Amino acid sequence: MFIIPKSVIKRIEAICRNYLWDGSSEYHRVPLVAWDKVTLPKPEGGLGIKKAELWNVATIGKLVNWVYSKADRLWIRWINQVYIKQQQLHNYKPPATAPWSWKNVCKVKELLKDGYVDDTWTAQVHGYSIRGGYDWLVMPHPKQDWTKQVWNNWNTPKHSMITWITLHGALNIKDKLFRIGCSNDNHCCCCDSMPETHEHLFIYCPYSSRIRGKLELWLGRPIPDVNDMVAGNAGSIMWKIMAVVMNAYCYNVWLQRNNTRINNFITRPEIVAKRIKEEARKRIKFKAGPNMDQVSLAMLRNIGLQ
Repeated sequence: MFIIPKSVIKRIEAICRNYLWDGSSEYHRVPLVAWDKVTLPKPEGGLGIKKAELWNVATIGKLVNWVYSKADRLWIRWINQVYIKQQQLHNYKPPATAPWSWKNVCKVKELLKDGYVDDTWTAQVHGYSIRGGYDWLVMPHPKQDWTKQVWNNWNTPKHSMITWITLHGALNIKDKLFRIGCSNDNHCCCCDSMPETHEHLFIYCPYSSRIRGKLELWLGRPIPDVNDMVAGNAGSIMWKIMAVVMNAYCYNVWLQRNNTRINNFITRPEIVAKRIKEEARKRIKFKAGPNMDQVSLAMLRNIGLQ
């Protein structure tokens, strides 16, 4: 409920950002995804992390709401007696002699006043809440079709994170490293025949294509490209299985690419496909409930789960 100085908010967000990318409070490299994208809601392609400055504004908005509604609090009565007096709060401007804290509350009032009609918060049905105020302040962005496939709770979290970074085109791929002068060439680490872009590595590379072929043979249906992930029927068992396999595929292809670049060693596609199957089976067995229909049970049996 306190107004936090901008320098403190900046430091708080820096600690959050550093922890996200490095697991510590200090991180000296450029983050893979911009913080403005990270703080978007998950349906809009972000991670749903709150923007500290806007959250603080929404919190102070609770104080503004008390002033608007003339809540029965001592400091509200004092504010009305000393500063507002007979003026309308909607058009009120604090005097130059007002304390810093009251001036900042009035700044928040200016940011939120479009949500008020006749001193009543109308932006949400049930009145003002900090969460509702934050959502009202955040600029909406287009929703992404792939978010449910990446973030549904059947997926392994570390797999989802790599897929999310991939869909933002933010992995440290060789084509990117070559353009900024951090690599001598841009050849794909796995096939050494084409420039290593996100599309090539996960879709067109002969090495990853062989892995996908093995997985498609196992599932009995094609796996969608990374760029073609869509919401689909999020309730079906096959949709969830495909999401688990797709995210595990992205993670393991990127793992093998790094292993090749760092250790100059590449695992055969058949072994990687087998590893993905094992990881997917473990995750599906862990998440699948006991009360499943016969069609779902048949699908699980087809992929080797009893």
